[in-house]
Amino acid sequence: MSEYKEIFKAESEEHLQQLNDSLLGLEQNPNDLEYINTMFRSAHTLKGMSATMGFNTIAELTHEMENLMDMVRKSQLAISNGLIDILFECLDTLEALVATVDSGETVNITSLQATLVRAMEGTIATGEITCSIAASTSTIENDIGSELQSAVKIASETDIELSEAEKQAIECAAQDGNRVVSLKVTLDESCVLKSARSTLVLINVTKMGEIIKCEPGEEQLEDEKFDLEFTVIFSTKATDEEIVGNITKISEIKNVVPTTISQSTQNDKIDHDKKENDEEVHQNSSSVKRSDAVKSIQSVRVNIERLDNLMNLVGELIINKIRLNQLASDLNAKDLDESLANLDRLTNEIQTEVMESRMVPIDQIFSRFPRMIRDLAKSEGKQINLIIEGKEIELDRTVLDEIGDPLVHLLRNAVDHGIESEDERRKIGKPVAGLVRLAASRQRNSVLIEVEDDGKGMDPATLRDIAVKKEIMSREEVDKLSDTDALNLIFMPGFSGAKAITDISGRGVGMDAVKTKIESLGGSVKISSVPGQGSIMKLQLPLTVAIIQSLMVTVADETYAIPLGNVIRDVGIKASEIKTIEGKEVVLLRGEVLPLLRLHDVLDCTEEQEEKKTLIVVVVEKMGNNIGLVVDSLLGQQEVIIKTLDNKILKNIRGFAGATILGDGSVALILDIATLI
Repeated sequence: MSEYKEIFKAESEEHLQQLNDSLLGLEQNPNDLEYINTMFRSAHTLKGMSATMGFNTIAELTHEMENLMDMVRKSQLAISNGLIDILFECLDTLEALVATVDSGETVNITSLQATLVRAMEGTIATGEITCSIAASTSTIENDIGSELQSAVKIASETDIELSEAEKQAIECAAQDGNRVVSLKVTLDESCVLKSARSTLVLINVTKMGEIIKCEPGEEQLEDEKFDLEFTVIFSTKATDEEIVGNITKISEIKNVVPTTISQSTQNDKIDHDKKENDEEVHQNSSSVKRSDAVKSIQSVRVNIERLDNLMNLVGELIINKIRLNQLASDLNAKDLDESLANLDRLTNEIQTEVMESRMVPIDQIFSRFPRMIRDLAKSEGKQINLIIEGKEIELDRTVLDEIGDPLVHLLRNAVDHGIESEDERRKIGKPVAGLVRLAASRQRNSVLIEVEDDGKGMDPATLRDIAVKKEIMSREEVDKLSDTDALNLIFMPGFSGAKAITDISGRGVGMDAVKTKIESLGGSVKISSVPGQGSIMKLQLPLTVAIIQSLMVTVADETYAIPLGNVIRDVGIKASEIKTIEGKEVVLLRGEVLPLLRLHDVLDCTEEQEEKKTLIVVVVEKMGNNIGLVVDSLLGQQEVIIKTLDNKILKNIRGFAGATILGDGSVALILDIATLI
């Protein structure tokens, strides 16, 4: 049962996200009923799944939501802000119910159900609308041609009884140029969740056309009150091949038989037991066989722990590959070199595939923010337009799981601190609706995420005053800061520009937490702001935290790895060019004053007694500033496997992102530039 619960939760979260996206779209476009149709399908699927699993509370709530949305579809209920709020409350409750399926905790939905009932009872029914042209039914009936009359007659003479509304729907379909298809579906004998499979069939049918009739009815399908066969009559423009292809993608489907209800088949009946139907399946196409249905499955769910184990094994493989290459270079054997070249290629391909298998679209995080911004804007009394770009960009699952909270902090600050009130924006000539932009883009071996707003921006002078008032720095210290450094004051612990503490901000922990989390992932944070125009926060993140490209250097006979994402360039400078400013070593490089940091001093290593005339400097970047690290020698670029310092004594040591194993078996520490300096 626990296995099915995990599958249920995973699929439920997808449908809840679909409900959320559609509801947000409906709020912006109340006249677009396609959003309601999409929501109805998601709620209906969720209801079927939960009923099958025995989660009756979820099934009851989704059933009430279906009733309300059905009234909207039939123009018996108008879309209003109050109705949108009720549906959002239902969505939040469903999320809570799905989250508690493991614990077995109960959530009381009585009050919410009563609210839904009152919303429906407070309306005046306008009658059921069966098709878009039902208002002129008599005219349609007089004008339908012989082919339409034939189709209605055929449907009415079949073994499945059709109501007047269903006959009228067939007429409307024909008027629109669609054909009416009777689809007989047979499930596999091994099928356990018949209700779930039938629901998926109905969803796929809905994507191809409009369902007119189910036999048995939908409620009977949900309650699994049928054997292994059921029939769906629907209108569509799809061909038989397209219908068969779409339905057989669903697992545990044995046979699919589409039959067009038309004049040429007027003597045929929709008979569940006809032998000819089974023969037709085998004669028409092999794609309706169970074996081909299995072949059409395009993806599988894999536990993230299994992917982590696979990544660890690939890491060990790479370490051994480096070791073999090192031994081969010592032996200088041509045949061995050729074999190792092939091994190198295969190892790289395996590594790439494993890395790709861990990559997931950033949309999995971005998709939660439209609802959050909507609720924040409403509570703040502001109008906010959220623009999301780059949802298709992929990140390692480990990185993606960690950036959700930092992005929440940045977006909440943009709404609370950045965007002005509506009155303020009117006075200064800005559009009443504020703009918040969340964008992701690929930058070589990293991903850049930008959070931008068109609000009031940040004034460096004001930030200096706050730092002094909060006793974070003295007046003399802040006056020496450049404007860029002054903007970076917001990342100091305890710094906050909020005038009052609210549930959104004001405690001075948000931006500090953002910086700490991003840097722990091997990333960086940059900020730029123009007073009166807005601010941009830029998060630079590695694609993965498991395998990184590094520049290998030596300091006092010890080897260290510097992540290539932090490296700007490496240069050689003459010792005579080094100057001292306020006790700190600097050098003028390409017109820029570059601060120097000797890694011998930082790492507390023994430095050579003899002063070198030429120094090797690795220029690295931190918080938008360049710094030169003085090292003894460069060993070149190398791909390294990060081994985290999980030991209780080591894991809190600043300056190191982890360790790696070199080809000769020795251990090299990976420098964390963000915390080292």
